[in-house]
Amino acid sequence: MTLPFYAKTLSGKLWCFLAGSVCTIFLYQLTNRLQLAAPRLLELGPVDRSMPLLPWTVWVYFSEYIIFFCAYFGLKDNENVMRYFYTYMIVFVISIACFIVFPVTFPRDQFPDAGVGVSDQALYFLRNYMDTPKNCLPSLHVSTCFVSAFCFWRESKKKTLLFSLWALAVAISTMTTKQHYFVDVWTALILTLSVNYYCFNKLKLS
Repeated sequence: MTLPFYAKTLSGKLWCFLAGSVCTIFLYQLTNRLQLAAPRLLELGPVDRSMPLLPWTVWVYFSEYIIFFCAYFGLKDNENVMRYFYTYMIVFVISIACFIVFPVTFPRDQFPDAGVGVSDQALYFLRNYMDTPKNCLPSLHVSTCFVSAFCFWRESKKKTLLFSLWALAVAISTMTTKQHYFVDVWTALILTLSVNYYCFNKLKLS
């Protein structure tokens, strides 16, 4: 497959960043609130049951929005920016398709947070105003963070490691804020690795 190379200039990089951001906000919120089928609850596994609810990790969860910016404008080679963009968008589209065809929801009511601290209020805002308990499998929060980590592989193994640790912390926070099941995490990682390999090794740019 051959796809256009838009990110040859700063304006092109900005276009990719804005296009990805707009698609993410609009389509995610759409499928998060409107489903074609009734969302299904999954059985909690051993990892899910062992993960405590830790409201302070909501700040780690929110750091996802910083990692995108760091990836887009931290990459030096514009070709890598373009491949990162396509990796992100393919992962996003596949995930959205899963949310439509096989919607999964999380039983947040089993993990109530009655705290009054700043972190508790931030978690309350996330749960009640930003994100419904749907759009679980695979976790876009996890996949897009790892996409943002693996895109540095050609340029800097050190950055890849640092961003991967950051992405791992976010992945764990999706479970300690009771936003996702463990299965959402590992399926998102498998999806990311597969699409990343294709876009950085097989995809042609013109």
